[in-house]
Amino acid sequence: MDYVTHYFRKGALPFQSLSALSESEALKIMENLSGDSPLVSRFKQPKKYMEDRLETEEWLRNSFIKKGGQPEAEYPFYTLLGTSDIVEEHAGSQYDKISIPISIFDEHDITFTYPDSMVSYGTWKYKPTEHYQAEYHGRVFTLSEARVLLISNVTELLGKKWTFSEQTLPYIEAQIWNHKKVLTYIGNRLIVELSRNDSIPVER
Repeated sequence: MDYVTHYFRKGALPFQSLSALSESEALKIMENLSGDSPLVSRFKQPKKYMEDRLETEEWLRNSFIKKGGQPEAEYPFYTLLGTSDIVEEHAGSQYDKISIPISIFDEHDITFTYPDSMVSYGTWKYKPTEHYQAEYHGRVFTLSEARVLLISNVTELLGKKWTFSEQTLPYIEAQIWNHKKVLTYIGNRLIVELSRNDSIPVER
């Protein structure tokens, strides 16, 4: 579990965020994407989803700052710790993924929640008896905390088979607050991949 993975729709660019758009732009995109798939069913109520998302991102950022974090962005790039079999099962051939080593980040760049941050925050906020776990829900973990409290227990945390219709989802979410490091890593990797193809000239 030494990397994080970002899933994105094929044909789109990675790390595009609804949070970077105006409300009208974001609502239009969600209306176009909405469907019965577990990956996009949340867009059936686009206005409610966006309100909850922005509230969650404010909680994430403020919680990180209180722990000494230095988020460079107003909103994070969303990834998962390792990979998720259940996400890939539902994504099928419609999604691509890109993995990034955790080693490029330091304590001020990245946070973690278990599970998805919106689920964690909402479960803490409303505390449903069936799902609420005080040791995880409503908590934002720094890199060092995640290594002790999440990654070391990852088998136990992800061992239970959940479905997307249940409130607790089977992955650890990682939020990246230093976008430049991600974009630099992707750019450098692309240069390496292009340089391996003799038919494509690459400036050095």
